[in-house]
Formats: sequence, structure tokens, C-alpha cells
Amino acid sequence: MKNLIRGVLLILFALVLVAPALQAEDNRYAAIAYSPSTNRWGWGTNYPTKDEAIARAVRECGRDDARTNWCRNAWIALAISDKSPGGWGSAWGETAAAARKAAKKECLARNPDARVVACKWAYASD
Repeated sequence: MKNLIRGVLLILFALVLVAPALQAEDNRYAAIAYSPSTNRWGWGTNYPTKDEAIARAVRECGRDDARTNWCRNAWIALAISDKSPGGWGSAWGETAAAARKAAKKECLARNPDARVVACKWAYASD
């Protein structure tokens, strides 16, 4: 009986040590890049690192003045202003609706209007 309890405790201990590593492998990053000077934007999704997602988004945007935002295991959205050239806002959320709402709110904090033009999930394929 003692050996059984010892074995169960050993397995539980191993699971506690391994679980964070397994969870870290599941992390996925997404990023959005926006150029205020041209109104162009790009995105990168389903990357294992933040830097890779951002690099893809900037490359897709294709502009040196690109502003970026990123998320991990979530949704990310971009809202732009039609009345204020170069006006934008970006935010992430646990659902698409939450990300859209937050991006719109972020844009409206500095601009008279906001229109969501992109909403991407971190686990989506580009």
C-alpha cells in the first residue's frame, strides 16, 4: 500500500512539473500592424512567438511606420477612423466580440469615429 501511495504521489509530482511546459507549447501569438500614413494593415497569426507574429504583420503591412499590437491565445482587432486620417485603435480579447469592442473603444478614445477592419484569432492559419 505504501508503494502504491508513493507511486501515485510521484506521478502527481511529475504532472505538476510537466503541465506548464506542455501548456507553453500550446501558446499561439497573433499581431496586427497598421500604417497611419497609408491606412494599410497586415496581420500574422498562429505563431509560436510574439516576435514572429509581429514580424509577419509588419511584412504584410509593408510600411516602415507600422504600429503594432499583439496577443497570446486570444483575438486581436484593429479599428480605424474614416474621419480622422491615420486614426486607429487596436486591442485583444478572449472572444472576437470582446476584441472588436475593445479596439473600437480604443480608436474612439482619440478619434471621432471607429470602424473595425480586422479581427484575427491567434490560432487561425494565415
